[in-house]
Amino acid sequence: MPLPPMTRRAALRLSAAAVLRAAGGLGAAGGLAAAGGLAACTPSPAPGPTRSSGPAPSSSGGSSGSAASGGTAAGSTASGGTASGGTGAGGAAPSSAPRVTGTIAEGLRTPWSIAFAPDGMAFVSERDTGRILRLAGDGGAPREAGKVTARKGTREGGLLGLEVSPTFAKDGLLYAYYTAAGANRVVTLTWDGTSLGGERIIVDGIPAAVVHNGGRLRFGPDGLLYIGTGDANTRTLSPDLGSLGGKILRVTPDGSPAPGNPHGTRVYTWGHRNVQGLAWDSRGRLWASEFGPERNDELNLIVAGGDYGWPAVTGGARSGSSVPAAFVWPSTANASPSGLVVVGDVAYVACLRGQRLWRFPLPGPGYVPDGSGSLPGATEHFRNEYGRLRDAVAVPGRNELWLATNADAGSRILRVEL
Repeated sequence: MPLPPMTRRAALRLSAAAVLRAAGGLGAAGGLAAAGGLAACTPSPAPGPTRSSGPAPSSSGGSSGSAASGGTAAGSTASGGTASGGTGAGGAAPSSAPRVTGTIAEGLRTPWSIAFAPDGMAFVSERDTGRILRLAGDGGAPREAGKVTARKGTREGGLLGLEVSPTFAKDGLLYAYYTAAGANRVVTLTWDGTSLGGERIIVDGIPAAVVHNGGRLRFGPDGLLYIGTGDANTRTLSPDLGSLGGKILRVTPDGSPAPGNPHGTRVYTWGHRNVQGLAWDSRGRLWASEFGPERNDELNLIVAGGDYGWPAVTGGARSGSSVPAAFVWPSTANASPSGLVVVGDVAYVACLRGQRLWRFPLPGPGYVPDGSGSLPGATEHFRNEYGRLRDAVAVPGRNELWLATNADAGSRILRVEL
């Protein structure tokens, strides 16, 4: 006999909490619980950031938005040095502070997402123009590869996330998330070697608004597509299991609900305000960066079926069996975390209002967020040096990142050595 909605919701909250409590020592394979397809994806607590900067890039550019204040995040320190992390995705953890060594491209209009193809070419989305640009792996002048008809006149909507199909070499598919006239949607476009075309909608009806549109796309190690959405400035959508807003969605490459999802729908986790970044570590644990309101930006460890608390609570607080954030920035002036990437089990988070790059050595097996909102060894880099930072991606085969700045028409992509 089916459970009534509130009973189902309570059961799912209890299941997610139980998975986190039992997650000690689970690896990528062990992260999937046998019952209900629940995945244990877990991080470890303690102090935080030291500050570091890098040399100026080869060309200059402007910045927009609020300047960061001088505060530090919860549990953080402000003295020099960087923390080391364990071995993880992409090989050994980078041991030195990141440093900007050059400019890949400039003169872009608010780039939002970067996605590398197998041949080293990169696709770049421009939020406000709807253009998808292509860049050679060694940089140079960007060329338009395609365009979508994204809604204009929003502060945070437009053309947002991009992701390359895991089988791109065969199917040429590029996934894109954008704000259409009535909703956010996910589409595929086909690359023919010269241009993108053949747009096909695979997920539609994601709530849209002027702000809080989410937009991140990432294929996971399971070959499934994960989609970060926002609450569309309507906080009641986040705990509503019938809405796609304020969620992390998990779908098959054609947009269908993924097998094993907790509700049998596209919903994977709920109670989110505005998911901005998604990345996995070497143990198969999924991490997500998320905007808080005027306080408590978050780095979260994701567990299938988890309730992440919004709008009842933010940061390290709990509401019932909700999952507390692994790391909390009490002041959004230090963060507004956007793009997230993991290299060698070290997470890097690009920040908008905070105008800096955060570095987190990720905790080992057995970690469960304890509500302290802190992680050991967190460091901050490039504070106020390059303006608002939107996306950070790992360059295939190199120990470096590409870092997208947001300065309207003066935006750039920087090369960062790790």
